[in-house]
Amino acid sequence: MAKLRSQWGAAPWQRPSSLAVDSTASLATTPDVAIIGGGLTGASTAYHLAKIGIRGVLFEAGLIGDGASGRTGGLVLEGTAAGILDGVDACVPGLRRLVDEEQIDCDLVLPGCWEIEHRKVASARMLPWSDDGHPVSIARKVSGGVVQPAALTIGIAQAAARSGAIIREQSPVARIIPGPELFLETGGELIKPGHVVVATNAWINATLPYTPPLHCSLTFACVTEPLDIASLAAIGLNEGVPFYTRDLPYLWGRTIRDGRVIFGAGLVFGKPAELEDTDVREGSSGAVLDRLRRRVRGLHPALREARFKGAWAGPIAFAEDSIPLLGPHPANPRVLVSGGYAGHGVALSVRAGELLALAIGKNRPLPKWGSLSR
Repeated sequence: MAKLRSQWGAAPWQRPSSLAVDSTASLATTPDVAIIGGGLTGASTAYHLAKIGIRGVLFEAGLIGDGASGRTGGLVLEGTAAGILDGVDACVPGLRRLVDEEQIDCDLVLPGCWEIEHRKVASARMLPWSDDGHPVSIARKVSGGVVQPAALTIGIAQAAARSGAIIREQSPVARIIPGPELFLETGGELIKPGHVVVATNAWINATLPYTPPLHCSLTFACVTEPLDIASLAAIGLNEGVPFYTRDLPYLWGRTIRDGRVIFGAGLVFGKPAELEDTDVREGSSGAVLDRLRRRVRGLHPALREARFKGAWAGPIAFAEDSIPLLGPHPANPRVLVSGGYAGHGVALSVRAGELLALAIGKNRPLPKWGSLSR
């Protein structure tokens, strides 16, 4: 299970020094639902359970949002990496409603997102870039935008706690026993919950045996120092619309409201234990970040002398055909698993938490595409 991961570098998202919720609330040894993982999926599950009157206990090994959710670049995209699927066709407006209802201050802006390609298209708008000698066009704009992901994750967790959920930071779960008698072990104590939700994303296979294999990696990003308005206009990013390539070599990016620009690319695959110990300043990870910075400086003359404020990595997981996991474990239907979002996890994970809560609290069926029987 995850710890505070300073070796992955510091993402540019400010976060409070503590969650500012009461983590000392009494913990029954037979809670209704135990949620493992304090990212967007786990926080959303706890929130939506609380909203229907079910008090979940969320166990996070480190700090809320210190894994993938707080280290993403904060691109908000609709659906899944495999496209729009049943039940996850309105993730973006659902996220907007939650943020508005709970008044979460997370810089959610939804101007759409550009899909870009490395070719010149007569009918398409061109970005003023040359990416390794290739022109870059805007193929289309899709639903989405940007958010401050650490603030969003913490904000949902705080809203969950206000509604009755129990949040346990620095509380690693040692093991799950998913047999007919469902137990999990934490802090040397066996807990017998009614349901367990495993929301550890790239660490799912390490958390729970007999789950479909995920391809796990670290993905990388760097952030520039603030650029002035003229420089942002020169590179075509003054409208505040994020982007990602739908061809190779892959690149994504966005602006932050203070003028900094984030660019992301590159993957280093490995097993969870290997990725957990990876220092992004060294070895193949350090080389990926060096290449990324050189690539950014080569996009446009206005970026040639760009200074970088920081660089970091975060985990990402890919399931078969980029279709996420979202379903009950074969050994016990009271153990539910969600993850493997393949880079589409911001709005999707919040919706996944809602679907998990409805499955537990209202006996609503989960989408068939998310089945773990693969």
